[in-house]
Amino acid sequence: MPVSTPSAPRRRPRRRWPWAALAQQAAAIALVAAAFAYLGTNITRNLAANGMTGGFGFLWQEAGFAMSFSLIEMSESSTYGRVFLAGVLNTLFIAGLSLVTATVLGLVVGFARVSAARPLTLAATVYVEALRNVPMLLILIFVQTVALRSLPVVREAIAIGDAVYLSNRGIYFPWPEPGQDLRLALGALVAGCLGLVAAWVLRPRTPVLVRRDLAATIAGITVGVILLVVAVLNVDWQRPVFRGFDFRGGAKMMPEFAALLLALTLYNAAFIAEIVRAGLQSVDHGQIEAARALGLRDGFIQRRIVLPQALRLMVPPLTNQYVHLIKASSLATVVGFPDLVAVFLGTSLNQTGRAIEIVVMTAAVYLTLCLGLGALSAAWNTRVSLKGR
Repeated sequence: MPVSTPSAPRRRPRRRWPWAALAQQAAAIALVAAAFAYLGTNITRNLAANGMTGGFGFLWQEAGFAMSFSLIEMSESSTYGRVFLAGVLNTLFIAGLSLVTATVLGLVVGFARVSAARPLTLAATVYVEALRNVPMLLILIFVQTVALRSLPVVREAIAIGDAVYLSNRGIYFPWPEPGQDLRLALGALVAGCLGLVAAWVLRPRTPVLVRRDLAATIAGITVGVILLVVAVLNVDWQRPVFRGFDFRGGAKMMPEFAALLLALTLYNAAFIAEIVRAGLQSVDHGQIEAARALGLRDGFIQRRIVLPQALRLMVPPLTNQYVHLIKASSLATVVGFPDLVAVFLGTSLNQTGRAIEIVVMTAAVYLTLCLGLGALSAAWNTRVSLKGR
């Protein structure tokens, strides 16, 4: 009978360094560094030849112009640094508000696209196909020149419930009067929103505790609604009243702001609606039929079964659309809204001539916003992605 001899222990293979790949990466980094060094040297020489100097000292110089809309106090004596800050805040305001309105409208149209009602589906399809195939610049010009300028003069403004007035000078609406009551109301509103978020985050996630989950959600919503009512009732609202040649009191939405907001909302909502439709239809219809066979309601099925699975596919394209919306907000210069591009890359650049510094600062703002949004999307995808075994 043959006797087996023990085999010699195998040697662990040596780890081979990919020297060729490392050399290629090092060469690419060196090439990029050399290109930037050459560009910097060339810019410095050209500035010196024209008797110009670089730097960001101009940010502390007086700008000499005012802004028609600003979230912070601005005057002709404000510095270019404050102009930059006001432009960034205006860009964030119009982009953030448009993002919310476009998302809400896109969700509504997206659900209408997969609705069983044929007239509703047809109307949603016409809306999506019409606006997706038209340039946004054309929509913006149409909204400003046709829709808003066709409104009556301020003396004949269209009244909505004796509180909101529409005219070619803008949209007038009630606004809370600043004071102690407003601060208390804002505190109650923030507390209500935090209660809703806490009820959502801390909700039990196991199917056995669905009733407790429902109770926590109802409690959070109840507290939030109560605090919201307290916030609304505890504030003195100023209503616009026509006196002389214009309305007094309340707040006014500029026609340029309204045109930009409406154009960004309508255009991007069409793309968001298609993303929502594709996400909803990606869920296997057999799961919906099985849920209906168990006696579950359609609202519960959409909220608990369809949407959680659809969101995994909807978030990446939604992020791309949000990035496009942020960059498209720079079209504010077309209608005269004072965003970052208009007041800093436009007026400030023409007055100071600091093209390199201003372009770099403006590009850095948009780059930070878009990359930050992409990072949030990547974190969300990591959290909701299906974990393998």
